[in-house]
Amino acid sequence: MASGLKLCTSTQPLVRTLFLGIAVLLFGFLAGCSTVDSRIRGNPQTFASLSPGDQALVHQGGIREGMTRAAVYMAWGKPDRVRYGSRAGVPFEAWIYTTTRSEIVPGDYPPFSGYGYYRYGWSRPFYGRGGFYGYYPFNPYISDIVDYEVPYKSAFFERDRCTAWEYTR
Repeated sequence: MASGLKLCTSTQPLVRTLFLGIAVLLFGFLAGCSTVDSRIRGNPQTFASLSPGDQALVHQGGIREGMTRAAVYMAWGKPDRVRYGSRAGVPFEAWIYTTTRSEIVPGDYPPFSGYGYYRYGWSRPFYGRGGFYGYYPFNPYISDIVDYEVPYKSAFFERDRCTAWEYTR
């Protein structure tokens, strides 16, 4: 009985260390998430320099033409991609924000799987064939789910000012 108690007390520091490690990892993960409020707290001088209308727009996560890059960053965060180019001799920068979509892609199926034109229904192996032929519309052999990035919003800048923005539905 005493040895069992010693085992429990000797594992308590290990459990505490493990719990503390998990808590630190969870806190680090959550601290890495960027929100509008955290970006405003990180740049209070920039936020204070915005007009009251722009401050309200940033709080709602919106932008408008004429905003600075810093204001767009506070409203939308870090872009997933940045493109550079030139229009009429004026260099521009495009910030692209993406989201992930998933699609189920049917894969190869063995010819005996019953997908496509197939004899289905009941079967009498020793007394002849039963059932009927027809199209079986279900593929039970889904081989892959493909995830891919799709742009859903963009902001365009010329000379540190937002000149255009767009949402994609």
